[in-house]
Amino acid sequence: MKNEIIYLDNAATSWPKPDAVGQAMADFLTHKAGNPGRGGHKLSRDASQVLEHARAKLASLVNSPSTNRIILTHGCTDALNLAIHGVLRCAMQTCSDQTKFHVVTTAIEHNAVLRTLHYYSANNLIDMTIVPCDPQGFVDPQALVDACTDNTILLTLSHASNVLGTIQDIEKAIKAIRTKHNDILVLVDAAQTAGHFPIDVKAWDIDLLTIAGHKGLRGPTGTGALYVGERAYPEDSNQSRVSCLRRGGTGSTATGLDMPTNLPDALEAGTCNAVGFAGLNAAIDALSHEIHKHEMAMTKRILDGLHSIQAVTIFGLPAIEGRTPVILFNIPNQCSRDVMVELDEQHNIAVRGGIHCAPLLHDAIGTYTSGGIRVSPGSSTTPAQIDLFIDAIRTICHESTK
Repeated sequence: MKNEIIYLDNAATSWPKPDAVGQAMADFLTHKAGNPGRGGHKLSRDASQVLEHARAKLASLVNSPSTNRIILTHGCTDALNLAIHGVLRCAMQTCSDQTKFHVVTTAIEHNAVLRTLHYYSANNLIDMTIVPCDPQGFVDPQALVDACTDNTILLTLSHASNVLGTIQDIEKAIKAIRTKHNDILVLVDAAQTAGHFPIDVKAWDIDLLTIAGHKGLRGPTGTGALYVGERAYPEDSNQSRVSCLRRGGTGSTATGLDMPTNLPDALEAGTCNAVGFAGLNAAIDALSHEIHKHEMAMTKRILDGLHSIQAVTIFGLPAIEGRTPVILFNIPNQCSRDVMVELDEQHNIAVRGGIHCAPLLHDAIGTYTSGGIRVSPGSSTTPAQIDLFIDAIRTICHESTK
């Protein structure tokens, strides 16, 4: 047990992956590794079929009305960039006057959202309002409504915080927004929830939703998706509110110098990471509710153990209700990154220390300077591993008081 790594950083990327993931990727490289859509031969057709299977599985996962509305990307950050740049650039290109558009976002967002929006705000291209969260990581739906103006074209909201694990009531928030601002596009970042919790883009009236393939879905890195709803990209492509700056081959239409206007080709250019999506297909097939139940049971065991250590400060929700399998805590007088290093080097335990690419949330909970220690169990985490982790934290706390 001593030489076995205890991996508690699944919020960053899940590990180990299901055996079927590597097997599917090896099978693809051995038997199906043609260029999808770029040829009529069997290898190309087989590669294309892998991508269509991925599109169908992801569409089913989020209840998309059409597989064509699932855009395959190189990850969740790629999907967020495609959505944000796509909406803002399209609005600026089609606006006939000098309207300065407005975007609403929140303090819980990941830098994939914040830095992308900041580019436009810092260059005076948009106005931006950042809605705060409370100490537990919740964003008030009414505050989102109040932040919107007549010039608001986009609102972004993470389904769950990657720092605290707090889950937002997306359906309630969007209903509140629609009562006053029906035309605003709502972008939901599901990086931390896809694979853990049911998501329904139709029932929740989501316009744009981004998915990470390598976290809760337990697939390979370099895989993700963007769901594009009817309000964002109507059947009449002339009314599209999302554009793609990428240009290139799509595998469907080679004639002409304009990109196709039909989905998904309008927002996909170049060769997809087909080998990665072969692995993601296997990962999605291996999903089960029992996996999530196990991860939450391990989360409860961690919370109970940390609560038993008086010196530890736990941030966010006190119990497992309303959270993903993610916990943030600190030890007094200890830098979170130093604790991370000590756990790694002295105890062979992998956690994440620091700001977690979410600076505004850390600022909101008072850990902007010190950061926090994030622990996130996974499908292979055992009770014995959790007990060793808690013992290691007790040891570090004891040493810090000497």
